[in-house]
Amino acid sequence: MSDSDASKEPRASAPQAHNVQNPPKPKRRLPGLLDHFNARDLKTLCRCSMAFWVASLLIFIDKALLDIGKAAFFGCIVLLFLPPSGVVLTFILSSMTMLIGMAIGWAWGVITMKAAQATRPTSALNARLLALQKEAKSTGTSAQVLVYQGFLLDNRVTVTFFMMLGLLIYLLEDQARLRIKFPKLILTSIFGSIIIDIFLTSGPILPAFNGTIAATLIKPAAAAIAIGLACSILIFPESTSHLVLDDMHRVVTAMSGSLESAMAFLISYPEVHEAEQLQSQKLRLIAAWSKVEPSMTFLQFDTSYGQWSPEDIVALKEPVKLALIASLNLLDLQYLHVRFRDRGDTLLSDSDGAQGDGAVAKHVHGKHQIKESLNLVRAIRQPEIQTSVVRSYQALADTSKPILQAAGAALDAFAYSVRQSNSRRWYGNLSGGAALKDHQEHVAVLEQLREEMAKYPAAANAALLVSHEDLFAADGTFRHESANLPQLSGLFVGFNFEERIVRVAAAAERALTAITMLEKERTSRRIWFPFGLRNFVSWAFGTSSTPSLVVPASTEIPQIDKKALKQLRKRMKSGRVVPARRRNRVAALILGVGHWISSDEGLFGFRVLLATVVAAVIAVTSTTAGFFAREKGIWAVIMAQTGVMPYMADFTVGLVSRVGGTILGGVLGMIGWYIGSGNGPGNSYGLAASTAVVGIILMWLRLFAPPPFQQAVILAGATAALVFGYGFIDTHNPGYGNPGIGYEVFWRRTLLVLVGFAISFIISCIPWPSSSSRFIARSLSNVLHAETDHYAVLLTSWRTLGEDRQLIPVIGDATIHISETLAALNGPIGGLKFEFSSSVFDRQTCSRIKSSIGLINESLARLHIRAILLPPNLRARFEQSSGILDDFFIGDTMAVLSILVQTLRTGDALPSRLPTPLMKRTLEKGSQVESFTREMLQDEAVRGYCVAMSAYLAFLSSIDELVLILKSASGEAHHVPEDLAYFDKMA
Repeated sequence: MSDSDASKEPRASAPQAHNVQNPPKPKRRLPGLLDHFNARDLKTLCRCSMAFWVASLLIFIDKALLDIGKAAFFGCIVLLFLPPSGVVLTFILSSMTMLIGMAIGWAWGVITMKAAQATRPTSALNARLLALQKEAKSTGTSAQVLVYQGFLLDNRVTVTFFMMLGLLIYLLEDQARLRIKFPKLILTSIFGSIIIDIFLTSGPILPAFNGTIAATLIKPAAAAIAIGLACSILIFPESTSHLVLDDMHRVVTAMSGSLESAMAFLISYPEVHEAEQLQSQKLRLIAAWSKVEPSMTFLQFDTSYGQWSPEDIVALKEPVKLALIASLNLLDLQYLHVRFRDRGDTLLSDSDGAQGDGAVAKHVHGKHQIKESLNLVRAIRQPEIQTSVVRSYQALADTSKPILQAAGAALDAFAYSVRQSNSRRWYGNLSGGAALKDHQEHVAVLEQLREEMAKYPAAANAALLVSHEDLFAADGTFRHESANLPQLSGLFVGFNFEERIVRVAAAAERALTAITMLEKERTSRRIWFPFGLRNFVSWAFGTSSTPSLVVPASTEIPQIDKKALKQLRKRMKSGRVVPARRRNRVAALILGVGHWISSDEGLFGFRVLLATVVAAVIAVTSTTAGFFAREKGIWAVIMAQTGVMPYMADFTVGLVSRVGGTILGGVLGMIGWYIGSGNGPGNSYGLAASTAVVGIILMWLRLFAPPPFQQAVILAGATAALVFGYGFIDTHNPGYGNPGIGYEVFWRRTLLVLVGFAISFIISCIPWPSSSSRFIARSLSNVLHAETDHYAVLLTSWRTLGEDRQLIPVIGDATIHISETLAALNGPIGGLKFEFSSSVFDRQTCSRIKSSIGLINESLARLHIRAILLPPNLRARFEQSSGILDDFFIGDTMAVLSILVQTLRTGDALPSRLPTPLMKRTLEKGSQVESFTREMLQDEAVRGYCVAMSAYLAFLSSIDELVLILKSASGEAHHVPEDLAYFDKMA
């Protein structure tokens, strides 16, 4: 971010600057792939393109080409896999994973070659060498060519190579274990397997030990990593602090949308937003936060120059996270309104369809539950309740505008300060007077927010009670007429919304407090060394290190405690089932090995191994070895390996995108080649100029293309590099089997890609195609199982919830983590449209299941937190009115959750009669005991009570909805008649 860009940042220091009532219309933007003409993205593009271009120059410099070898273009491919787009430390760690994979493959390949050569007797080798000399003399063919053609192949050597390298392929390059379980080690897997492929295809044909054959690829890879590291340091270097602050700015900026949405919701109700719009806002917030947390890990090792230390930035994490949770909660309430409205419409539609006559009637799963739920829908849609809710929201719309404006201004001030600190690191620093003015303006915003926070609860409560004045008698007691009972729910809905607004304002106040402290204390810029190293030096020499500015802890929500995190995890695990009878150890070992092999990961590893063997066997037969060497068949082996995907939907997408990427890269490579060399043998200066332009195009796609197309972009870059590299080598350093120049390289490369994919397609169907929908269903089942454990922990600790305040931030962290896990399934769920599967869970069903489980996660976490914060008297009242500790309620809820978990795992049909809807009995019980007075409702703790009750009802309602979704997908079993009266007649 340049200083000129920072100066154009709109000032939002005055509370009135944030218009939540009439938000500005969004500006027209470029498509996502092109909308990157900003300083930060262009700097990253410059750095990565420069690295790619410098690596490509190694192809066209004769001395470098002779020293590095004929695979000098491999450095460009490495930089496409690992562009220097982030901070230096991240690039170093990623490079280390790549180099470790190559080192493992090289070391094991050397060991394998030594062992394989030892299996052939010296006498047999000498005999074959003598025959080689005679054959060379008689045919006039070079001895080297005869070696490439497999003249010295020996079955004992070949079998040893395939057995030992195949073992490593299954264990190390078992990309299922690494790609699925440890995605951060994917580079170790890919590049380790590429080095193994060299030994697998070249080792058996060699007459003697040669441990340096892998250097052909390792040299350019190491050179490319060094170039990338140099560019990361020298060209627009970016520290972890810089990256985290930029991502934090994006998060806080996105939060303003929740405030604007809340005000628009209050004003326009009952005309509310669409569910997709609110859900997309939530997903944007979660996606923005998911970029912040991983980078936080590296802050303790960060060396940066700026106004704030890495410790200061770490201290900002907790206030921003609390603001994020509060914003999500505010959006959740709006989303639940829309979700319940749409669900009611669906239930009414299904009921009308099921009651049609003859051919018009349609079969509807879950008729009994739908019948019971319709009564709830009709009750909720009573005119009295709708009128009460409208009155509550109108009352809040009039009183909430000032505090929402103040909270929005506080978030804008936070974002402005972060951006100013992050964009003025080296030059363009604000003068002391300008910085002091900004600080004073932000303090004024903070004071204004605090003033609104002090006034708002009383004003909002008064407005809500005035809007429902007719519900109370003169002495403040509730009038228990039947017509008044439904209207009480509208009042509680208003308290619920009010509480969430208060939480957003409190979180914004805490965040801006942290910023004003930093602005006051950190007035100059300096170099900040890693605080982990500084703390060690301070301890060793007894000096005091620069302290970080600790943000004042909330009086209600404590800081995260690692002991509390371990305590919660221990509670979760203690609820898991332990079998009463343990299996025999030998039997358990056999079953464990069998499951390890037959699991999706094990089958995938087997498929990768089989694809490698099938593609590489051509290189070690005497009739086809020469053809393999001439046509550079190793690229078909690599394509066969990388073409195998864990699930069939991924393979279908990968096939289309990779073939398209290969063609695109070939076209770019040919354009660059013919522009740079014309009809000649390849001009170094012309090709160097054309690769600079091609590199910018490829890096733009690599950095900014959507994640599903990244593999296609990498293949496009690899194909372009092959066209440049092989074409130049063919004319300047010819050897055995050079593929030609320009178009010849392109069509041969495309053919190898198709051959590799054909092999991977056949192998992917052995013994059966792996279903992505089943993987998604199992993942959702695991999340729902974790939520069942969370529900059990809540019930177990209910009596001592007042002592569990240290668990509040831990629960928030766990909730965000599960939300990120569910959000990560969006890509696989979207890919289900490309899968041919017999699973009952299609794309639409999986999306609906994910959405319901997400609501269960958020509602249960909100219930747990609010129950902890409730005073004992209201917690006891909640227990009585909700029936949360009733044995029958607990048993029914646990039974339904357990059946849903198993149905997601197996796809089996659900029983036709289940104890659903769960929410009905809770509402019936609550209507019997709820009784409030005006004085009680003026207590601020009642707002928390309303949030807790709303969360519990949303939790039960989401379970009810999930039952219907699964019944519509898997069907019903064990049918029981709707009317059981005939049993009485039989008796």
